[in-house]
Amino acid sequence: MPLFPHPRASELPGDFARRVAAYALVAFLLGTAGSAWLFIRLPEIWARVMPLEGASFMFAATALGGVMAVLPVIAAVGFVLALWCGVESVYRPRRQASPFADRAIVSLGLLVWFAPAAAAIASAIRALASGRVHFVRPPRDYFLATDPVAFWEGVGFWLIMAGLFAFLAWRYWRGKLLPKADEGSSAA
Repeated sequence: MPLFPHPRASELPGDFARRVAAYALVAFLLGTAGSAWLFIRLPEIWARVMPLEGASFMFAATALGGVMAVLPVIAAVGFVLALWCGVESVYRPRRQASPFADRAIVSLGLLVWFAPAAAAIASAIRALASGRVHFVRPPRDYFLATDPVAFWEGVGFWLIMAGLFAFLAWRYWRGKLLPKADEGSSAA
């Protein structure tokens, strides 16, 4: 079995994208389960690695660190690919329709694509409600009462970021949600 699937002879593009999404979903689930198991069992595993000496310690510690680094990446990439290919499969021709699964995939896709914009808007609203803008790196707090210029700059930053994230998400979803609007704008 090849690492990356290829379309079968009579497979429609939507069916192929759904199959790729299924493989990616399996990778996400295995990566998540493996990561969770490894991080839960880490004290026990490290207790067996720690008494080793020399090359055996080096190989065991390197293998443990490598697996701890790779499994979360597999889970993250699997999630993104499963969602991306799942959304693409909804809007491509397929042999068999699945309305419930299609709605669930599109809903999850919209939620994930617009989540950064919603988080930025929530940060701006939280700042307005509390009178304080907080930034993590570098750690800074700007208060409306003591530093109004920096406070409003911080609120403006979050609103600009929300607009940017929403614009990027909308650029992807516009052609899927409003296909007739794109045809009319390209004809003009």
